[in-house]
Amino acid sequence: MDRRLYSLCGEDGKRRYSPHVWKIIMALNHKGLEYDLIPVSFADIPSVEDGSYSSVPVLRDGNTVLGESFDIARYLDETYADAPALFDGKGAVALTRFVESYCKTVLHPSLATIAVMDMHNLMSPDDQVYFRSARERRFGMPLE
Repeated sequence: MDRRLYSLCGEDGKRRYSPHVWKIIMALNHKGLEYDLIPVSFADIPSVEDGSYSSVPVLRDGNTVLGESFDIARYLDETYADAPALFDGKGAVALTRFVESYCKTVLHPSLATIAVMDMHNLMSPDDQVYFRSARERRFGMPLE
């Protein structure tokens, strides 16, 4: 089976710092599915698979390619229904979407400012330049 998960990684080629990729790593591991974790830089993302992705995670599972963590999780649960469920029981998908929305709107803004320099310091110099520029635009201030 050709199963690849593309992930941003630190300069060391080992540390993954994207929480959205972590979700899929945990989902794949929970389901007991083998996969290759493919490290990419920010500059590599536009050339991942068919080039239509602007962020990671991106998962290739045979002929299926998906690029949004929630869509990937739903796909894994539906495709590998014989493996342990990610969304178990009535209302599980809705509850998960609610928790995800809460995290994105309430927790992530504060956590992003706390973790931003740690993430920056893990990156290669080229990724640091891109990341600093993008995050300083987003936050309207220097990372420091």
